[in-house]
Amino acid sequence: MRNQAEGLLKSQPRIVSVASGKGGVGKTIVAVNLAIVLAQRGMRVLLFDADAGFANAEILMGITPKNTIKDFLQRKISLDKVIFQTPYDVDLISTGMDVEDLIAFNLEDKTELYNDLYRISAEYDYIVFDFPPGFNEELERFYAGSDHLVMVTASEPTSLVNAYTFVKLMTIKGVDPDGFHVVMNMVKDMRDGRKIMDRFISVITRFTGIPITSTHLIRYDMLVKDSVNRQIPFVTNRKTAQPSLAIYGIADMITKRQTVKKLSFFDKIRAFFGVG
Repeated sequence: MRNQAEGLLKSQPRIVSVASGKGGVGKTIVAVNLAIVLAQRGMRVLLFDADAGFANAEILMGITPKNTIKDFLQRKISLDKVIFQTPYDVDLISTGMDVEDLIAFNLEDKTELYNDLYRISAEYDYIVFDFPPGFNEELERFYAGSDHLVMVTASEPTSLVNAYTFVKLMTIKGVDPDGFHVVMNMVKDMRDGRKIMDRFISVITRFTGIPITSTHLIRYDMLVKDSVNRQIPFVTNRKTAQPSLAIYGIADMITKRQTVKKLSFFDKIRAFFGVG
């Protein structure tokens, strides 16, 4: 029994949660391209699209999953039929609904979903969660239990204020993720962007005390807009462009840093769905 338990523990995936203080800062773009880079490095990756907003993962990847978790819960199909194999060696699960609606489903349905996720989780090295923008109290324990939390912001004041508010709420709620990475997207001047990032990190560390694992700048580049319009993630065809190199840098920090698990993957999912 001991060996079996140890084997199960080793098979638990690492959790990467991608969040933002507000919408429109490129959070899902970062989540999608990061998941693809992890897969390019030989990792088995599941992208969990929990953001039901317009700019969702399937649009950015140019795919149309036949089923979502909403179908799992309403039509009673198996979770295996919800998992969509993308052309990028990344599997995708789409919720098809807002997180609040998902959490509101009855306990029996959520328990069945939890059991199925428990079953399939051993197939993956990383599960990347693309969460809705803004701090969601229902997800507190999930933020806290993430192996890596990637906070995406932009350099303009309202984005920074919203990102800081998110981090401040994390502090108030006692959320302290193992690895905390700050990504500033759509930076038009890299020198000014670095100064803004440094000031932002100084404010965070001074007033929240949350340690920052790494910081990353993604330059404003028409390459990114073009990739959205073409529905082809930019890391697949412009690997030497600065936005791609920035995503590689995030992946480097995630794969090289060994975090200490505060909660097992199964505890996180149980807390997320409110089962057990």
